Amino acid sequence: MTLEPRTSVVVRSFNDRATVEQVLLGIRGQSVSTRILVFDNDSEDGTTEIARKLADEVIRVPRGNYIPGRVLNDAMDRCGGEFVVFLNADCTPEDRAWLEELLGAVDGDGVAAAFSRQMPRAGCEPLESLDIERCYGDGRGQEAARHTFSMASSAIRRSVWQLRPFDRDLRYSEDVDWTWRARQLGYRVVYAPKSKVFHSHNYSLAQLYTRYRGEGRAEARIFPWSWWQKSLMRYSVLPWGRKVLADWKHCARHGLWPDLVRSPLYRAVQAFGRRRGFLEGLAGTQGAGR
Repeated sequence: MTLEPRTSVVVRSFNDRATVEQVLLGIRGQSVSTRILVFDNDSEDGTTEIARKLADEVIRVPRGNYIPGRVLNDAMDRCGGEFVVFLNADCTPEDRAWLEELLGAVDGDGVAAAFSRQMPRAGCEPLESLDIERCYGDGRGQEAARHTFSMASSAIRRSVWQLRPFDRDLRYSEDVDWTWRARQLGYRVVYAPKSKVFHSHNYSLAQLYTRYRGEGRAEARIFPWSWWQKSLMRYSVLPWGRKVLADWKHCARHGLWPDLVRSPLYRAVQAFGRRRGFLEGLAGTQGAGR
């Protein structure tokens, strides 16, 4: 009799000393037996040393050589079993049921991938917390979105990955690209709200701009676009207005007056970064003949 390999959990890290120990211990404490592989991007803060003590294997990713899709494909190659789980080194499982709930969600008919609910950490800025709740929460926000997925805490079905590996060149949103393509093949991507992790960042405006610029560039390549969908009004102005209005309602209800004032600028940085990246991505896509 051939024994099934233990569930493999892949952790990607870079200078995550503040969270990596708690994350790895959280994986060890799950109700499902696991094998932990850490792909570390030449951390300099002690992350690597912590990982070596708590993980089954640590794979070095040399500085400057980190391209998400290539690392994800390498991880899938190294792991056995039909399902491979991914957890960022700054995503802390809320409880012992995180992994069991995630595996239960992905192990369904026609499911290519599943992803967890993310919740803000203590000290997360209100506007960032609001974005996380809108994106995850009870899942209603996802119903209105074109496509939602996050690799930060997720599970991938190997047999689908073998049909279409991760894009080796995308530097942003490689997870969105892969799951969108899986959906075009007829597979489902499901949300596992009972699988919960704490994961959030407080971005400076410069960091926020860089993040959304990268996502906009990737979106231009991943999805098809009509003239209306890619117009300034539809792609940038209307989303900015809707977010600011929702922010104002939330901030007024909870007495978050500084964030009510901050919202228009915060959302403008998001919108401008995303728009600029989107236009760059469209230019590159057209140049490639896509």
